[in-house]
Amino acid sequence: MSRIEKERKYIIAPGETIIDLLETNNMTQLDLAAKTGINKKTINEIIKGKAPITPATALKLEYVFHIKASFWNNLEINYQEAIEKEKDLKSIESDIKHLDKIPYLEMSKRHWDYIRKTTDSYEKVINLRKFLSVASLELSSELKNKIAYRKSNNEHFSFDALYCYLRYGEIKVSQDEYPKFSLKTLKEKIIDIRALTNKPLLDVLEQVKAILKECGVALVYEKALPNTYVNGVSYKITCDKALIMLSDKGKKDDILWFTLFHEIAHLIKHSQKEVFIDLEDDFSNDIEKEADEFASNILIPNNIYKTFINKNKKFTEEIIKQFAKENNLTTGIVVGRLQKDHIIAWN
Repeated sequence: MSRIEKERKYIIAPGETIIDLLETNNMTQLDLAAKTGINKKTINEIIKGKAPITPATALKLEYVFHIKASFWNNLEINYQEAIEKEKDLKSIESDIKHLDKIPYLEMSKRHWDYIRKTTDSYEKVINLRKFLSVASLELSSELKNKIAYRKSNNEHFSFDALYCYLRYGEIKVSQDEYPKFSLKTLKEKIIDIRALTNKPLLDVLEQVKAILKECGVALVYEKALPNTYVNGVSYKITCDKALIMLSDKGKKDDILWFTLFHEIAHLIKHSQKEVFIDLEDDFSNDIEKEADEFASNILIPNNIYKTFINKNKKFTEEIIKQFAKENNLTTGIVVGRLQKDHIIAWN
């Protein structure tokens, strides 16, 4: 027996109660029509569930059967609710096909809002609808429309998983109050964030969050969902609040710091209406190159870096550590930059 058939067993039309009362009172539908002043056709349609019991009809039935109008009204409300629930179950069946594209189990392991551990496909759909704030997984949200263009060169990339990942970020930051987003304050506070780069980002994550919060920017660090291949995300959730998300794809500290400043660059330099999603091995356009240049120059200003490169023919551990210390950087940031520029080997 299907889920819909099980639910249908509990749908009782008000007309069935009327039939029982007609039999008990030895009345016909014609008698009821005469006693209530309601034409026989309408009485017949009410009994068959084709016409509703209106408040006016409920009052008339109260006089005839001596059962309060509220009983008839509630009977009709419950019946209509059951009918709509059956329709909803059919739409849930239609939504089940989307489950293959969404890493529900992983999301439930992280205890994300509304995503409860379950093997029931119907429950999964209902939980996802609540998580995404949509009445059907077929429908679009503003966030979904904003990232609809996003694709990846990776054949295993899942747009739906990425959509859920970004939605998590929005839910996470909606739980706190933030001052209004200020581009001016963000530009001013970069120096405060840069002052923390002598430590691993995850060690000072709460301090960075607090600084960005003053700018109206929420920072969320969350492990990437399977098949999202995302390093970072930045965009304006509303005109008053911006969001930066960092994943664990860049587990190396230099990548985390670089990604953070890269996303800050998008908020400062680029469209306030676009969602910037930086994926692994993504095509680098002019906007991404500009964000890369901004991040590189914040971490190690170009003039200082060039002097360092020209000054040394050999880059020993001691030389790298000394340069990092002089420029208030973790050694990993310097090593990562040298590796990226093929000045030292990746090993």
